[in-house]
Amino acid sequence: MKKLWFCLGIIMVSFSCKSTINPDTLPKPLPERPVDSAGNLTQQESNEMENLKSEILAMAKSEKCTNPADWKTIGLGAKACGGPVSYIAYSNKIDEVKFLEKVNLYNQRAADYNKKYNLVSDCMLVMQPENIVCENEKPVFK
Repeated sequence: MKKLWFCLGIIMVSFSCKSTINPDTLPKPLPERPVDSAGNLTQQESNEMENLKSEILAMAKSEKCTNPADWKTIGLGAKACGGPVSYIAYSNKIDEVKFLEKVNLYNQRAADYNKKYNLVSDCMLVMQPENIVCENEKPVFK
């Protein structure tokens, strides 16, 4: 009988406890990212990131691939767990300093964006491509 009362007491206490999980502090999926009171900060940041990425990709694709030795790879984006989202190829014939500044800015903003909005990612490691070959005047990872 004592065991029965003890079990009932444990059950009553466990049902009366409040959950310590606060949904407001959990990571939010991308569609539920918070916005500022004006409702346009996230859209503005998103537009800035898209524009910067477009500039980076335009610079990376500005040269034709005729010699794979003229091409390098660099990580683009930042996963919340660390590491790049993907890799892109770029020619060493472009303004490399300007290009790398843009890539570093994009990567830093992506990392800041992840922290600011408490975003999560799949945490899968994206391996850096080992070889670049030229196919139809475009760099291709092999």
